[in-house]
Amino acid sequence: MSGRAAKLSRASVPGMASQERALYTTTATSLHGPDRVEFSDAEGRSLPVVAPPAAGGYDGEVWAPEQFYAAAIATCLHQAIAMVASEIGADLAESRVAAEVQLEHSGALRYSLRTRVVVELPATDTQTRKTLLREALRAFPLADQIELSES
Repeated sequence: MSGRAAKLSRASVPGMASQERALYTTTATSLHGPDRVEFSDAEGRSLPVVAPPAAGGYDGEVWAPEQFYAAAIATCLHQAIAMVASEIGADLAESRVAAEVQLEHSGALRYSLRTRVVVELPATDTQTRKTLLREALRAFPLADQIELSES
């Protein structure tokens, strides 16, 4: 092997075609006038969207894309933790995962997201918590996009 480390991506599992690995597929389409998002599997339902508050688009009755992203991060990680918990018999009573997404501006037309996640697992001991988080982050497809904090 050369001086570079080999990396196996989730998309290149030997011996498995893409359709064999797919557990679920959805498509979100952003539409203009009025701004909204439609989902391929939502039977024609759509969600209204606007620019984030800092860009003057939020009026309290519609959603900003960053809110969808925060919800996706929190929900997906919580589900990964629940999957691991069911395997090891951990108690998730009163568990909570909060994702804080910060839209950052770093110059003309340059934006990025910073995501901080806080996981609360009050019914677990320290060792179980570490195991849950370690294994859940291995299964969580967006793990490299977050900063994780425990409380």
